[in-house]
Amino acid sequence: MRRQALRTPGLRSIRRPIGTRDPRSAAGSPLSSPPPAEAPAASSTGPEFELHYVRTGPDTYRRSPDPVAPASGAASVPLVILPGGPGLASALPYGEVRKQAAARGLEVIMIEHRGVGLSRRDLDGHDLPREALSVALAAEDIAAVLDAEHIERAVIVGSSYGTYLAQAFAVEHPERVAGLVLDSPMLAATDEKVAREYSRDLLFHGTAGSRETRLLAAKVHDLVTSGDVDELTLGRDVRIIFEFAGPQVLDRFLNQVRLGRAKRTLAFLDKAGSGDMGDGLPYFMEFDLVGEIAFRELSFFAAGDGRIFDQTHEFEAIRAQYSDYVGEPYDLPAALPGFDFPVVALSGDRDLRTPRPVAEEIVRLAPQGRLVALPEHGHSALDTHLRALLIASEAVATGREPELDWNPERFAHLDHTGGPSRFVGPLIDANLALDRILSR
Repeated sequence: MRRQALRTPGLRSIRRPIGTRDPRSAAGSPLSSPPPAEAPAASSTGPEFELHYVRTGPDTYRRSPDPVAPASGAASVPLVILPGGPGLASALPYGEVRKQAAARGLEVIMIEHRGVGLSRRDLDGHDLPREALSVALAAEDIAAVLDAEHIERAVIVGSSYGTYLAQAFAVEHPERVAGLVLDSPMLAATDEKVAREYSRDLLFHGTAGSRETRLLAAKVHDLVTSGDVDELTLGRDVRIIFEFAGPQVLDRFLNQVRLGRAKRTLAFLDKAGSGDMGDGLPYFMEFDLVGEIAFRELSFFAAGDGRIFDQTHEFEAIRAQYSDYVGEPYDLPAALPGFDFPVVALSGDRDLRTPRPVAEEIVRLAPQGRLVALPEHGHSALDTHLRALLIASEAVATGREPELDWNPERFAHLDHTGGPSRFVGPLIDANLALDRILSR
């Protein structure tokens, strides 16, 4: 896979110091406000590593049999697209993203996050040490790439964890941000509690949502109270199916679990639910090193209450491998009111990981905040609803973000295309069909 990754069109690299994490974070206390100008910079220690990144635009694909042409003649600034995780690579998984962006006349930079894929090891071939992994150092990597490419300003597009990194970069380098596009955004360590309560109101208590979701909530509640299922595992499975496949498939799943006809589907969901942790798939998803950021800085380890939709239990098996939580490196709610550029938050109405209330709070805090609601969509448009993300990003890159308010219905009629996770929903549906047929 490394050889394949190295053949990625537009791949480049720069040498970066391994460094240490920001001393303010290492001291064990979170920042209560954006870091002051006189704060000491992160120091450089140890050997360097090759930070790989990809830069593409319309010219990158001109040699293909079907050359692309810009969809918009308006001048734009480049997009820096930051995937989620932490742990998702950029070079291999998102080639189609860059091609579709180029077809719209957009330049894209995607950085292989330090500790992941092509940016995983130092020049001697050793994995980067824990002290080299932090949000602050990853933000400085973005600045270094922009310097190397002689780019003054860019639209920073983040998805899931990438939205936290995007906002951190905006705190550190506001003068280099033409706008933020936050897809399924994160805001603070309290997001997990918000997600837990939102999910329970929608799909367990039935106190929110439509008549359809209230009926689903009743079935989920009945399965939990029956004692025939593990409620934490059921909560994980319900979340995955609701986000990726929708309420109708979830209804079939709940019916088949009740009848004992979901063996293959349950096995598939168990595998899918553990895909973001452990060794993962090299050059695609590598959580094992950058999990240090998740646990030490983003509170993925925070204790939950052990009831349905408590997502913290999903990390229980690997929690001991990482450092204890020391506090958030940035106070993003305090920083957002000072952002003097457009901030667009994309939020799927089926997102249970970074749910709508988080996006709404970001839009409320940002002076130029805008919410783009994505009907019948779950988490991460970058991975499952690419066209919507590119439309929003293009609007910001060309200075036409007010247009996003004029016709919100345009997003209701878009096909869910592109992105590496677009097949998860159909695979769940296929497994359910097999369980119905072969369990008889």
